[in-house]
Amino acid sequence: MGLSFEMPNLPSIVITPVAPITIVDPHRQATNHSPARSRDIWSDFLSLKISANTQRAYASSIADFYQRVYDEPVSPALIAKFLTLRSPEALFQVLNYRRMLIEAKLSPSTINVRLSALKSLVGYARKMGECTFSLNDLPGLKTETYRDTTGIDADAFKRVIGSIDANTTGGARDYAILRLLWDNALRRGEVCSIDVGDFHTSEQKLMILGKGKIAKSAIDLSRGATAAISHWLELRGSYDRADPLFISLSRNQPGHRLGGSAIYAIVRQYCQEQDIAKMMSPHRVRHSALTAHLNASDGNIRAAQALSRHADIKTLTLYDDNRHQHQKGASDLLGGLLDD
Repeated sequence: MGLSFEMPNLPSIVITPVAPITIVDPHRQATNHSPARSRDIWSDFLSLKISANTQRAYASSIADFYQRVYDEPVSPALIAKFLTLRSPEALFQVLNYRRMLIEAKLSPSTINVRLSALKSLVGYARKMGECTFSLNDLPGLKTETYRDTTGIDADAFKRVIGSIDANTTGGARDYAILRLLWDNALRRGEVCSIDVGDFHTSEQKLMILGKGKIAKSAIDLSRGATAAISHWLELRGSYDRADPLFISLSRNQPGHRLGGSAIYAIVRQYCQEQDIAKMMSPHRVRHSALTAHLNASDGNIRAAQALSRHADIKTLTLYDDNRHQHQKGASDLLGGLLDD
C-alpha cells in the first residue's frame, strides 16, 4: 500500500515505499528551525512554481526523496531535519539518493528532474535563511533528447485529419485541436490552458501560456486553424469568455476543461484508425510539424524556432540533422564501397 502526502491546493501524491539505505545521521534535529517554519518553506516553495504540472512534478520528486532516503512520507519535521544538516551530510544523502535512482534504472532525464527539484528546494530555503548548504555543484546525468524527431509527414497527417467528421460537435472539437497541434506546433499543455477569450477571430491570433511562462503571449493562427476553432465554437453552443476553449463532451464530466491525457487519447485514436505505424502523441505531432516545416522551407531554422518557441536554437538543429539522415547516407556510402 502506498503512502499519501497532501500538498496545499494540490491533489494527493501517492509514493510506493522502497527499501531505505544507510545514511549519515538521517534524523539529525535542528536547534533553531521549527517544523512550523518548514511548513511555510514547503508551501511557499510550491507556490513559486509556475504551473500546476510543475508543482506536481517537484512535489512528487521531493516526496520520493524522503520516502527512499528516510523511509517516511515527507513532512515539515523531516524537511527541517534535512535542510538543517551540515553540508557534507546533506550532500552524502543526495548522492546516495542519486545512486538509488540509478540502481532503480530510472531514465537520466527523470533522475535529473528529481535532483533539480531538490536543488530548487534547497536554493529557496537558503535564500530564506533556513539552510546553510547548497546543491548547485551537484552534477546531473548526461542525457540525449529528441533522438527521433521525424514523426510522420504532411500527407500522413492530412489523411488523419481528413478522417474526422467535423460536422459533429466532437469531431469539430478534435479537428480544431489537431490543427493547433500541427499548424502551430503547440504542446498539449498549451492547448489545455487556452480559454475562449484567448481566441481572437478577426485578428487570427491566440493567447497561449507557453512552457515555463507565467503570462500568456499571442501567436498568429493559420486560416485553417482559425476556421476550425470558429466552427467548433459555433457547434459548441453557449459559453463565456472565461470558459476553457476545449471541453469534455463526456456524460461524466460535460463542460470540464479537457486535460492532457484526453488530448493524448484523441491523437492516438485518430492515428491508429489510419494505421499510422509510429506511436503517435501530441508531442510526436509537434515533432512532425517542425520537421515538415524544415522540409518545406528548405531548412529555415530561424522560422522553425519562432514556430516552436524553443529558447535555444541548437535544439532545432537536431530536427534538421534528423531530416537529412546524414548517418544513413554515410553508412550507405561505406556499404556501397564493399558491395560494388
